[in-house]
Amino acid sequence: MSVCWRLPGVLLVLVLTGSDGSVAPEKPEDGQGARFRALWRLHMKGEDATPVPARSKQQLLYCQVGIGYHLQILPGGSVLGVHQPTEYCWLKVRALKRGVVAVQGVKTRLYLCMSADGRAYGAETFSEDCMLKETLEENHYNTYSSASHPHVYLALSHRGRPRRGKGLSHRHPCTHFLPRRTP
Repeated sequence: MSVCWRLPGVLLVLVLTGSDGSVAPEKPEDGQGARFRALWRLHMKGEDATPVPARSKQQLLYCQVGIGYHLQILPGGSVLGVHQPTEYCWLKVRALKRGVVAVQGVKTRLYLCMSADGRAYGAETFSEDCMLKETLEENHYNTYSSASHPHVYLALSHRGRPRRGKGLSHRHPCTHFLPRRTP
């Protein structure tokens, strides 16, 4: 393991303990230190320590495959990529639990879903097919895979058409999406 990966953990331990490595005496909760201790406790408890608050954010999902496409959900339920953002490209991403999101078109109000064979489509009602695992990759792009169908990724072809996500890896560039926030 490289030093770069250990450094944040070492710094966090130094913040939570005294600089000489001894455990710092309990003090009344003081702003920054209390926040770091609470975050550390959450990290040590694991994924399901606390529920994720129901927040949603409007954004575009940009895939840099080919010459770059914005994901859109059309009124008929089709999922495509376009170069210039349209009104159908604005998406609402809502956290369901840690690492799992629901994506809904702002204009169409359709949910982005993935079938078992890897096809992306828009649906009016929310189902298990609409639960997507959101993973931040090393290159700061996100990948979206089906929570109900393992190893099925959301992907666009170099022409902006949806690609079957079955058999694709999170390392493939067509599965990388960059969230772009609204102005």
